[in-house]
Amino acid sequence: MCAGIKPILRIGGYDTVNKKYSTGGAMITIGIMTGNSLDAADVVMTEFSGAGSIHDIAGVSVPYPAALRQDMLDLREEIIALGSDMDKAAKLPKFRPALKTYTELLAGAVEELLAKSGVPRENVAAIGLHGQSTGEHNPPSSAGGGEPFTTQMFDAAGLAKKAGIPVVYDFRSDDIFNGGEGAPLAPVHNLHLSYALSKRGMFPVCFINGGNTANLALVSSGATLRKKVCGYDCGPFNHYADMLAKAFYGADFDEDGKLAAGGHINSMLLKDLYDEAAVTVDGDNFLDIVPPKSSGPHLYRMAERLKNYPLAEQDILRTVEYFAAYTVFMGLRFLPKELDFPRYFLMFGGGWRNPLIYRDFISLLTGRGLLLPEHIAAAENIRKRFRGEKFFAAMLDDYGISGQYTEARIMADMARCFLEGKKFTAPEITGCRKGAVCGILCKPGENTRRRGRGFTFSRAAKGWQKALKPDEKA
Repeated sequence: MCAGIKPILRIGGYDTVNKKYSTGGAMITIGIMTGNSLDAADVVMTEFSGAGSIHDIAGVSVPYPAALRQDMLDLREEIIALGSDMDKAAKLPKFRPALKTYTELLAGAVEELLAKSGVPRENVAAIGLHGQSTGEHNPPSSAGGGEPFTTQMFDAAGLAKKAGIPVVYDFRSDDIFNGGEGAPLAPVHNLHLSYALSKRGMFPVCFINGGNTANLALVSSGATLRKKVCGYDCGPFNHYADMLAKAFYGADFDEDGKLAAGGHINSMLLKDLYDEAAVTVDGDNFLDIVPPKSSGPHLYRMAERLKNYPLAEQDILRTVEYFAAYTVFMGLRFLPKELDFPRYFLMFGGGWRNPLIYRDFISLLTGRGLLLPEHIAAAENIRKRFRGEKFFAAMLDDYGISGQYTEARIMADMARCFLEGKKFTAPEITGCRKGAVCGILCKPGENTRRRGRGFTFSRAAKGWQKALKPDEKA
């Protein structure tokens, strides 16, 4: 048994005598995340204790095979061309083979994780599976009054059978059913992380994820002194930079900012990015929408214009990377006035490993960054909320919490909360009518031959209002 693992009797799991999951002591779950970048499957094993501590036991990151990545990219294009109709998409020739290969990738990663951790399979209560986002994520904030939906593909039954561990999955659907955005999922997990950080004096704290899309979560309090959490998506972060690194230099991303390091930030391009980089179906600028809100690649339609923008390639990339920091900084203006402004900023996600973007964000916080004229007043108001006090910014890893596996750990936490009957969404985060316990459970051997909505793609995929019975979307 690995160091740091509590005695087996304290491990939460399925009680075969009483036919329920244990919520006492500690519980070990596994979380799996594969993002929009299609670069790897991040898998983490985490122990959650009854005392509120969160401890990562082991993690692995398994690269996406090139052929599977291309199949998923092709599928994404075909699904979007079908209007994100997953009932039709599930009949595409590539769908089932790609899903089978994807599930085998995840099952292999789980086996590697189990071997690395030394934790017996039977001590793992469940696997939390996000699934692979494919078509559009169309939440209320960008649906333009139309039908909100979310689109992920997965084979929970196949993974549960191969891993021999129950799988909790399809987390976003429950929030969509409740009128929410289905995102972000990070804030409640960030709240759970904050308990240990608060004991070290780190409060109020803002967690900022720099992935394909940036999102933030503030854990703070106000006059009532009661700890609260809020969060929302800020806009594109790695999306355009990764696309340009590939188009201009044949690289998957700008490692350590080396490709853009000699470039210059162009104010005209920054203005165009702010106005056009994230636009809803109604033509609204996502960056100016008041939360709750969530975004994704379906709103990021400036790719071709950027590739042909009349500037040097290095200047284009440098400005796009500055824009990533700019969207997060300007996103701070939406933090609730009744909550104390953060004193600690903890960053995680691959984009923050680019030192240019990290330094750009700090320069904006300290009043040294380039601002568009129309944002000068808003930026001053943001900085006034520090009230002359110092702030601290660092990578989440600097405080002993793995940033690389945070998104996967969110899935582990969601699986844990599902088993314990705890809500993972709230109106102040996603705009839902009421918080929801998110996900559905598949035990090994269940639903192995079932396909379609709720089995191989999201329950809240397009058309769910007509396809589901009232009790299925409660």
